[in-house]
Amino acid sequence: MNRRELTLWLTWGALLALTVVAYENMLSGEFTYDDKVEVVGNRTLRFLDEWRLVLAYNWSRPVLIATYALNYRLAGLDPWPYHVVDLTLQGLNAGLALLLGLRIFGDQPGGRLAAAGSAALWAVHPLNTEAVSYVTGRSEQLAGGLMLLACLGFVSWRAEGGLGRLALCAVATALAFFTKEVAVVLPVAFVLLEWLAVRRGALGQVRWGGHLLWLVALGAFFALRLRVYGVITTDLPDLRPRDVQLFTQAEVIWRYVQLAVLPVGQSVFHDHPATGLTARSALAMAGVLGAGIGALAAARRAPLVSLGVLWWLLCLAPSSSFVPLKETMAEHRPYLALLGLCWIAAEGLRRLPGSTGVALLVTLCAVEVGLTRSRNTLWQTEVALWGDAVKKNPASAEAWYGYGDALRFKSELAEAATAYKRARELNPTLLDATNNLGLVQAQLGQRDEAEATWRALLLESPTYCKAHNNLGLLYAREGRPREAAAELRTTLAYCPDDCRAHRYLGELYGMQLNDRQKAVLHLEVFLELCPADRMSEDARALLNKLTW
Repeated sequence: MNRRELTLWLTWGALLALTVVAYENMLSGEFTYDDKVEVVGNRTLRFLDEWRLVLAYNWSRPVLIATYALNYRLAGLDPWPYHVVDLTLQGLNAGLALLLGLRIFGDQPGGRLAAAGSAALWAVHPLNTEAVSYVTGRSEQLAGGLMLLACLGFVSWRAEGGLGRLALCAVATALAFFTKEVAVVLPVAFVLLEWLAVRRGALGQVRWGGHLLWLVALGAFFALRLRVYGVITTDLPDLRPRDVQLFTQAEVIWRYVQLAVLPVGQSVFHDHPATGLTARSALAMAGVLGAGIGALAAARRAPLVSLGVLWWLLCLAPSSSFVPLKETMAEHRPYLALLGLCWIAAEGLRRLPGSTGVALLVTLCAVEVGLTRSRNTLWQTEVALWGDAVKKNPASAEAWYGYGDALRFKSELAEAATAYKRARELNPTLLDATNNLGLVQAQLGQRDEAEATWRALLLESPTYCKAHNNLGLLYAREGRPREAAAELRTTLAYCPDDCRAHRYLGELYGMQLNDRQKAVLHLEVFLELCPADRMSEDARALLNKLTW
């Protein structure tokens, strides 16, 4: 091992140590938010040998789901090993960021410092806590690491050639595509890296023929997605009008910039309102366009700064451009994009005289580690996480609803009822809040109040199927199977593909109403609609008993 290699290993070791210090207090965290759906409630994780079930759950993210399945095989539903994997991934990603940074900054004076500094600033930045400390955030983290590996392979191949480097890039790209959809930006990222890192802004020297392979791969991925889902982007095309989406995301991009530069006001839920054309959104849009155009214009004079700006905008494009997603803003989305801003910061530190850059880098990293550890204390429990969201967004109905769910899952039922009532006051259309209030009342033994809550909800919205299901389950538990079946049949009249209604009717007809034919019918429909449901094993057992 020569001196250069030894230095590289020692630098990565220092990055690993820094990452562990920043994130070790998240290891004791519980499953939070969507973890209850994507991990705890995902029955396919129990069947690692049945790879078809993994694909059936989410065919576009099998690499991600496979890592959860491996976690489950080794440790069940203990959250600690899942967090260990996520911390390990962050350490590996820090090393990849270091290697890519060395390629980007090259042999410039202070280039090694800039590469290490950008990797350190990115690895422990508090804005990344949602991607690292939140188990479901692994989708962003794992995809980001594979994208870094693909970029490293591409830059190495472009600079030095070799089929091995090309193969590394191709395999990492394919794995990234099937980890999370954000990887679709890779072909453009390769162009930026060759133009601004390898060719130092000399656009005329870019060898365009070598990029056709990645465009063909992207086209094949889109074609497969269209065949399976019927859409290329998302199945929520009407969630937000296109102009509203663009102007909203222009504001969100600048909000991310603020959190990157000054990470104050972080929250699991940013209730950023959707907006059309206003003076504020127009200014935000002009700023985004100006930053992009300015970066293109400055490519020859400041290629690394241009790369940082364009990388930031490119990596945010899947979530902050044309495609409408349920939440307008989420802190895990700028995970890989943040590295572009860290490159810009490192380029600035590299140019400072003497040891000033090193001192400032150490100070910034120390501050980031402290903020990240503080943020991780909130990710340890869902109640703390959503309680913080309510404090920062007291007028947000969705924040209060999330807080209510967190309290309900912790059996803090009286407080949960208060949170649900507040959510409904703030947003009269949030029917789920009132529905869950009925659940809390039932858990508290307030049977009549729960029934009255659901009945009032159905007077307001007769087609609200969750309330029909809950009334059906309430009557079934009280030994009133015919009334229960009537409510569940009403559910299916409005929502014919409702899994819960089919499952409950199958159980009612098979175990209380003694109608074998109807029981078999509903159980078979349930298993066809929701094969990965957490109750599918019980449903199969009952179906086998009825058909034996």
